[in-house]
Amino acid sequence: MISTRVAKHLYGENLYFGHRSLGDLLGTESMTGLVAMGVAGAQPTREQREVLDAIAVIVNSADPRIWPLKLTRLVSSYGSVMAGYCAGQLAVEGERIGYWVTGYAAAALAELRTAVGDRIDDDAAVDACVRALVARRGRVLGFGVPLRPSDERMDALSAYAQARGLDRGVHWRLMDALAGHLEKDKGVPRNICIGLAAVLLDMGYAPEQTSRLAHFLSQSVFVANACEAATQQSPEMQRLPPEHVEYAGAPRRESPRALARRHESSAPAEYMDDGLPCA
Repeated sequence: MISTRVAKHLYGENLYFGHRSLGDLLGTESMTGLVAMGVAGAQPTREQREVLDAIAVIVNSADPRIWPLKLTRLVSSYGSVMAGYCAGQLAVEGERIGYWVTGYAAAALAELRTAVGDRIDDDAAVDACVRALVARRGRVLGFGVPLRPSDERMDALSAYAQARGLDRGVHWRLMDALAGHLEKDKGVPRNICIGLAAVLLDMGYAPEQTSRLAHFLSQSVFVANACEAATQQSPEMQRLPPEHVEYAGAPRRESPRALARRHESSAPAEYMDDGLPCA
């Protein structure tokens, strides 16, 4: 028996977290809103949905040279959209690359929020908590931008946050304090994941929900590359040069048929495979 509050199919209607999909949600809810409901189980407000829609556009960085997207294209090049799409998904659930990093960044901000408590307006107390966090953690995920001075997605999110007043949120202010230390003292700029963490935490999402939301809101980048590569079916992508492939698994084992053939090849030359003498 499946215990769930996600959905129930009724005659003539589909319930989704208690809402009638065809009666209540049709015409009023968006795709990003449905995703947010799937992650958190609660329908976002109109204002929250607008922020989620903006996030989905801001994180739409689909350059196929990014290696999870390159993997998506490589697998999809054999003709299967879904195989390539799934391959890309498996490459990003961790703390190295992709929007899943948002949850790790959110955990650091939540830890800082607990340490600061009701002293958010005490700059000296906040700075002490920031330095203690950095000393304790060593590395704070959500900071670091390779190959360019700033993350253009974070720049866009900052401008959007200022225009919408999101930069007055507690977690955004704590991110600014953390960035003030890491950017000025250590020269490590913030990237989009710490910005997403701050916005989503201020919207009321839990740290683990922020990574899921950020990832699912960025699915357009996988869809676009999987569909194009499956259509192109590039021969160059299908013929990966052997010198660029290194097998790292268990040693190969010979099949029973291969073993039998090797045994037959070692038999006396005057006998054929059928065991009869050669003419």
